[in-house]
Amino acid sequence: MLNNNMFTFHHVGLACKNLKKEMLTHEMLNYEIEGEIFEDTNQQIRGVFMINGAFRVELLEALSEDSPINNYLKKGIRMYHQCFTTPNLENAIDYLVQQGAMLIVQPIEAVAFEHRKISFLYLRSQMLIELIEQ
Repeated sequence: MLNNNMFTFHHVGLACKNLKKEMLTHEMLNYEIEGEIFEDTNQQIRGVFMINGAFRVELLEALSEDSPINNYLKKGIRMYHQCFTTPNLENAIDYLVQQGAMLIVQPIEAVAFEHRKISFLYLRSQMLIELIEQ
């Protein structure tokens, strides 16, 4: 059963070839940097969060050729996931899997979120979502 507080929007993830150039573009659009640039070797990414009002984006570039970011860029996909926080990661995963979602990335610690666990799921609507434990 869905709890109305199970999913709270956090950000949209954008794949980029050059993080610095992408940051400048977003600053031109009145986005402000939120926090520090981070690197996560588990996910093979370097990124930063930027905000414009209540809207937050996560700009991500690949750290290596093995990074999943490269797959999106090769296909011309830039905006590739929505992210939500959830009070209970395992319950949220179980709920979404029961609704037909496919678990893509098992829960792992993420540098960008103070080592809280994240997970990725592919919904039946073909949307990739990230979940962050609160």
